[in-house]
Amino acid sequence: MKGSPSRSERGMALTEVALLLLALSVVLALVVDIGRAYFERWRMQNAADAAALAGTRALYLEGATRAQEVAADYARRNGAKEVLVTVDPEAKMVRVKAKTDFPTFVAGILGIETLAADNPAAAVHGPVVAITGGGVYPIAIDDDYWPFEEGRVYDIWVGQEPGNFGWLSWDGTMSEGYLADCLAHPSKSAEYVNPETGQRDGLETGKWVWGRPGVANSISVRDALDYLKDNQIPITIVVWDDTKGSGSNAQYHIRGFAQFVITDYRLPSRNRISGRFQNGIATVKVTIDEHADDADFGLHGVKLTE
Repeated sequence: MKGSPSRSERGMALTEVALLLLALSVVLALVVDIGRAYFERWRMQNAADAAALAGTRALYLEGATRAQEVAADYARRNGAKEVLVTVDPEAKMVRVKAKTDFPTFVAGILGIETLAADNPAAAVHGPVVAITGGGVYPIAIDDDYWPFEEGRVYDIWVGQEPGNFGWLSWDGTMSEGYLADCLAHPSKSAEYVNPETGQRDGLETGKWVWGRPGVANSISVRDALDYLKDNQIPITIVVWDDTKGSGSNAQYHIRGFAQFVITDYRLPSRNRISGRFQNGIATVKVTIDEHADDADFGLHGVKLTE
């Protein structure tokens, strides 16, 4: 029969337990505090991303000084304690570094009382060259008007081919009801069908889009135009540089996209829709190319680059 453990054996067992508990405490410190560090880095990355995008939008619309202010404000409102903002108007870019620090929970017993998290982000603005998420109105304007002047009113409802007046059809449907629906619901531009391929592949510079023939003057068309005019809603429209076909076979070649606010219309007496041009930032899903100067008609988007 074995005897009871000796005092020395019991002491060794207690020492081993103590060392094991210490090791577990260290592991717990790593799990808790490193997990918190990952969370804070994620939070600072979101803060930097949001600040860079907001600052870049401000850079395009309001200038470098305002971009600095907006980016710093966004970063701080998203939890950053320290913010470094660099604005480069020539590169159309805003860089942001967002930083914070936070107390540790358990690692303080090892002398690590605080940890820091900082993350950079950069964004650029550039002309919209493709729109895939809807948001375009079925109206086309001739690029002969370019360069557009901020705040100037243009007759945006014009046409080139016989029987066409600048209306568009996203999928080749020519009914007036479809036109009114597209004027009331710009999201329908996401249903664009490429006339050359028959595929739904998104509105993009270099592609063709169907023109709709004739004057449209139904109550539903006028109601849609009245709503846009009365509420001064900015509308994104296609800028074209070439046409082909005629009547219901007419097509417009997309050179870019521009933003206007409808100020007046005369249907059918003068066959005219007038709108005030304004530079703008797209609020739908777009593709931009900061180097595509030929496609720059004042409508820009922003994207993160790092």
